[in-house]
Amino acid sequence: MAIRKRIRELGLSQPKVSRMVGRSASWLATQVLPDPENAIRYLWAKDPEAFNRLLRVLQWTPEEFSRETGIQLPGAEIPGSIPVVRYRIPVIDAGAGPPMWNEGAEYITLHIPELRGKREDELFAVRVKGDSMEPTLRDGDIVVFWTGGAPEPGRIVAVHVHWDGVVVKRLQRYNGSWYLYSDNPDHPPVPLTEHDRILGVAATLVRKM
Repeated sequence: MAIRKRIRELGLSQPKVSRMVGRSASWLATQVLPDPENAIRYLWAKDPEAFNRLLRVLQWTPEEFSRETGIQLPGAEIPGSIPVVRYRIPVIDAGAGPPMWNEGAEYITLHIPELRGKREDELFAVRVKGDSMEPTLRDGDIVVFWTGGAPEPGRIVAVHVHWDGVVVKRLQRYNGSWYLYSDNPDHPPVPLTEHDRILGVAATLVRKM
């Protein structure tokens, strides 16, 4: 069926999807897939937040869900739901040069409400390398940045450092000067210089599974 196919397309497992929705590992296999239409209609009516989480995991809008599964849901929208918009976002690796997008660039497609209200051309993503931002960010995580965000103290930012390419750090101010801090205390802070350029502030995280 369509839900099983979608899970395979995304490289996920049924237990993992169940846990990402906030349910037990067996939830999808025992309570949804045996009778998906009734299970989904019940979830839609009784637990719209869980249904929203399922949509986000499957990267479907409600309209796409109904079209792909053939399950028609009553009402124009989910009570309490947040509009989900599709974004195609370019990705660079930490340590690379300034973002320069072309047809050969890597992209990810996301459907997550944290990005609502932001233009697609204001977004880019950086793949984290190393352990300098652990435990907040892990090696391989993808962080989406918004170029229109305010680089305030305490925010995670993407910075083009003139001697190290693009880095992901936490911005802090001390004694009137700006510094780039790592969340891992084994990595000392470095000053932000006039040659460095803040590219954007963190908008959301795509965790490496």
